[in-house]
Amino acid sequence: MKRITLLLLAAFFIFNFSQAQKTKQISGFAITAGEKGQSGWKEVRLVDIATGAELKSVYQSKQEVEILNARTGKPVVKKDGNISAAAPLTKAVPVKKVVNLDDELRKDINTNVNVHVVYFTEGRNMPVQTDKPFSTSSAAMAYDKKHERLYYTPMAINQLRYIDLKSNKIYYFEDEPFGVVKSMGDAPSQITRMVFASDGNGYALSNDGNHLIRFTAPKKVESTEITDLGALTDDAVNGRYSVHSGGGYGGDMIADAKGFLYLITANHNVFKIDINSKVATFLGAITGLPQGFSTNGAMVEEGSKVIVASSQSTVGYYRFDLTTMQAERVSDGQQVFNASDLANGVLAFEKQKKQKKQPEVVEQKPTEQNNVAEEKQKPVTQPEVANNNISVYPNPVTNGFFKVAFNDQPLGKYQLQLFDVSGKMISSKEIVLNNKMQVEEYRLPSFITKGSYVLKVVGETNNTPLVSQITVQ
Repeated sequence: MKRITLLLLAAFFIFNFSQAQKTKQISGFAITAGEKGQSGWKEVRLVDIATGAELKSVYQSKQEVEILNARTGKPVVKKDGNISAAAPLTKAVPVKKVVNLDDELRKDINTNVNVHVVYFTEGRNMPVQTDKPFSTSSAAMAYDKKHERLYYTPMAINQLRYIDLKSNKIYYFEDEPFGVVKSMGDAPSQITRMVFASDGNGYALSNDGNHLIRFTAPKKVESTEITDLGALTDDAVNGRYSVHSGGGYGGDMIADAKGFLYLITANHNVFKIDINSKVATFLGAITGLPQGFSTNGAMVEEGSKVIVASSQSTVGYYRFDLTTMQAERVSDGQQVFNASDLANGVLAFEKQKKQKKQPEVVEQKPTEQNNVAEEKQKPVTQPEVANNNISVYPNPVTNGFFKVAFNDQPLGKYQLQLFDVSGKMISSKEIVLNNKMQVEEYRLPSFITKGSYVLKVVGETNNTPLVSQITVQ
C-alpha cells in the first residue's frame, strides 16, 4: 500500500508540473493589420503566442490619441501631406510605386527561400497624414520594460516615436533624424528591426545594414540621445552570407544578456552582432519553418528559445533554438495574427530567477522495504532543472527519437537517463562531450508507449545540469 501511495503521489506531481508547463502563457506585443490575414501594419496588440488571440488592444488606427513632443511635452502640430522622394515629408510629390516588403515574392540569392516583400500602395498624389501615429505602417518596435514604453518608427518617416503604456499617450521626437530613408520606395534604408539590449539602450537597424542607430531611454525622456553608429561589417567567416544582402530585407532583432544583438532576417538567416565592433557573424539559417513563412517579427521566449512571426502567414507562431536553429510550432491549430514585428522585454540566455522551493510531501520515515521505491521517485518528484545551454528537441517526440544539444558545457562524460512517471529508469545512454557545441541523438526503446517521461542529464561529478519532461506522441 505504501508503494502504491508513493507512486500515485509521484504521478500527481508530474501531472501538475506538466499542466503548469502547458498553461504557461507566453505573450508579446505585435504590430498587426486590422484583422488576421490582412496587410497594413497600423495596429498594436498584446497577443497570446499559444493561441494567437488578442489579450489587449494597445493602439487602433481608428482611435484618437493625444500626441505630444517627446522633448517639450507640448502637442504635436498636425501636418497633412504626401510622402515625397526626399525630405521634407510635407512636400506633395507624386508617388508611382511604393515598396512595402510583404505582398510580392523575392527569391533570396543565398538560400533560395521565397520571402515576401511588402508594398505600400499609396495612390498617386494620395494625401498621407504623416502626423498620424502609424499612417505609413511600421515594422520596427521595441519594448522598454523599465519605463513601460513601446518605441517604434514609421515606414519612410525618419522619426523615433513611442507609446506610453501607462498613459496611452504617444510621443514623437520631432525634427530629429532617425535614419536616412528618402521615400516609401527606398527599401534599403527602411528601418524594420528594433530591440532593447542588455545595456538599457534601444537599437534599430536599416534593411541594408548600413545604419545601426542607438537611442537611450532615460527616465527623463527629454535627455534622450539618438546616435547613428554607422554600418555593420560582415565577419570574415560569413562567406556568401552577407548582413547586407537584399534577400534578407525585413526581419527583426533580439538581444542577449551578454551584450550582443541578433538579427533574424526575413529569409530565416541569423546573424550575431557585436555592438562595439559592429561586426555581424552568420550563425546559420532557421530550419523547420513552413513554406511561405517569412520571419518578420522575433522575440525571446527564454534561454536560447526565440519566437518568430510572419507578416503573411497566419498558420501559427514558431519557436526556434539559437543553438540548433531548429524550429517548431508553438501555437495551437488556430489562426494567429500575422505581424510585421514582435517585442517583449526578455533577453536571450538571461539567468532565470530562482523559484521558490516546491513544498515537500511529509511522509513517515521509510522502512527498509519501501526505501527502494522512494529512491525511484526522486527524478520525477523534483522540480524541473532548466539549463539555457542544453536544449531538447523536438518535443513532443513523434518519430521515435529526440536530440540533445549542448552549448558551452564542460567537456567530459555525461549520462542521458530516461525515466517513466513512476520514477523507473527505462533506458540510458553514455556520451562524451568533446566540443563546445555538440548534438547527440537519443533513440527511444521500441517498447516505449505514448505519454510523459523525464530526461535527466548527469555529469561525471553526479551534478545534474538538466531535468526535462519529454512528451512522446
